[in-house]
Amino acid sequence: MSKFYTEEMKKYIADNYKGKTILELQIEFNNRFNTNITYKAMKSYLSGHKLKVGRGKEQHRKYKDEHIEFVKNNVKGITLKELTDRFNKKFNMNVSESAIANIKNKHNLQSGMVGGRFEKGQTSWNKGKKGSMSPEQYEKCKATMFKKGNIPANARAIGSERIDKNGYILIKIQDGHKNNNWIRKHRYLYEQKYGKVPKGYKVIFADGNNRNFDLNNLIVVSDAEELIMNRNNLFKKDTELTKAGVAVAKLLDKVNKRKKDL
Repeated sequence: MSKFYTEEMKKYIADNYKGKTILELQIEFNNRFNTNITYKAMKSYLSGHKLKVGRGKEQHRKYKDEHIEFVKNNVKGITLKELTDRFNKKFNMNVSESAIANIKNKHNLQSGMVGGRFEKGQTSWNKGKKGSMSPEQYEKCKATMFKKGNIPANARAIGSERIDKNGYILIKIQDGHKNNNWIRKHRYLYEQKYGKVPKGYKVIFADGNNRNFDLNNLIVVSDAEELIMNRNNLFKKDTELTKAGVAVAKLLDKVNKRKKDL
C-alpha cells in the first residue's frame, strides 16, 4: 500500500504525525491531497514506518443520545468542518473535527462528500429543492436568479490566478466550461510552449518548487515514470539531477514493458 504514497505525501505524514491521533492525521491528509485514505490504511502506514501518534483525549468522550442524533440528522451534504461548527454551536461545546469524525465512523454515517466535494454518484441532499424559501418567495425571486449561460458580474476574469487545496497555482483560461475553466499554471505554460500534454502524462517541477515556472524546470513524465521515480527516490531538489532521474525512469519503464511482452 505504501507504493500509493508519493514522496510529497510521505514527507507530509512525517512532518505532521506528532501530537495527533490517527483519525486526525487521516482527515488532514485526505483534505490536503484530496484522497480518501481509510483509517485502517493510515494506521497501517504509520505502523509500517514506526511512526507513533498520540491517542487524544476526545476519543474517550462519552456522548449523549442527543449528540448522536444531532450528527445523524445533520451529516448529509455538509463538510466535516461545517458539521463540527454546527455541533459546537448547538451544544456550546468545543470538540474537534476528529471527534465528530469518530462519531460518524462509529455509527457508519456518510456525508456523501470527499475533500469538500460530493463523491461521484452521490446526489446533493437539496437537489431539486428551491432552497429554504417558501414557494411564494421563490416565485417572487426567480426572475432575478441566474439563468443557464449567465456569468456573474463578479466572476473572475480570464487570466486570473488562484491557489488550489494542494498548493498549486491555477490560471483561468476560459468561461462557461465549469471545472474546465481553470488549469494548473505550470501545465498551461508548458503547453503554450510545447503543445498539449498527452493523456497519461503530467508536467512536474524538476526542483520540487511549485513556484518555479522557468520552462527549464518544467518536464513531462508519464504516470508509470512518475511511479518509478517515487519508488526509487529519483526526485531531487536539483533540476538537473531530477532530469537525470527522469532518464533513468524512462529506461526502466522500457525494460519493464519489454519484460511484459516476452
